[in-house]
Amino acid sequence: MDSSQCKRSILLNTMPKSASIYVMRSVQKIVGLDFMYVGNGYNLIDQISLVSARTFSSGGYVSQNHLAPSLENLQILQHFKLKMVLHLRDPRQALLSWVHHLDRITNGNDESEFLLYSARRTPPGYFESSLSQKIEWQIENYLPDLIAWTSQWVEIADQGTIPILITHQDQLQADERAFFDTILAFYQIKLDYTLPNLPKTDETHFRLADPAEWKRTFTPKQAARATSEIPDELRTRFGWE
Repeated sequence: MDSSQCKRSILLNTMPKSASIYVMRSVQKIVGLDFMYVGNGYNLIDQISLVSARTFSSGGYVSQNHLAPSLENLQILQHFKLKMVLHLRDPRQALLSWVHHLDRITNGNDESEFLLYSARRTPPGYFESSLSQKIEWQIENYLPDLIAWTSQWVEIADQGTIPILITHQDQLQADERAFFDTILAFYQIKLDYTLPNLPKTDETHFRLADPAEWKRTFTPKQAARATSEIPDELRTRFGWE
């Protein structure tokens, strides 16, 4: 089967700052599908549009979102019998990348409308703070939501409520070919392909992809606080020790 014959749709539900754009564009290029958002674009509380889900379920699309583990979303996914890839990253590194991401997309402007896509909008003067102060604020205000989002989706995956494949950024870094092969196998897509090897630039939201950067950047107190927020079962399961 060549990619132009693929009539399935691939749904990527990704932790923010987990190489989401790189994964989505690579999958899109591999299978030759159109892109569409099925959600409303809000960070961690992304809600699926019923109209979009109906179109998406007909096949031929790739969608990347930060979908909420809400009853409404689960009902829609179940109704249209949609599979989902849940793509994760160490939340501590994802948080640090989120700090840098906000700096970039807002240009350090407290009034940027990009800030409206996340609950707990950063306070006035946030962008004038030091990197350490920004990290402190995000650990206090953003990390609990990120952990709750992750825990709830992992629980849903384990319950088998809908078919979910859990992937991890570490797998992408270790063996990119195997990473994408796993996604294609999950969707029962068989095709020969060449890895896109997309450029790792701002266009694909690439920064460092260093899983240990947070260890060098957080203060010891911040590292301990952030680690304590992650449930033991998640730390053990995904190696977030």
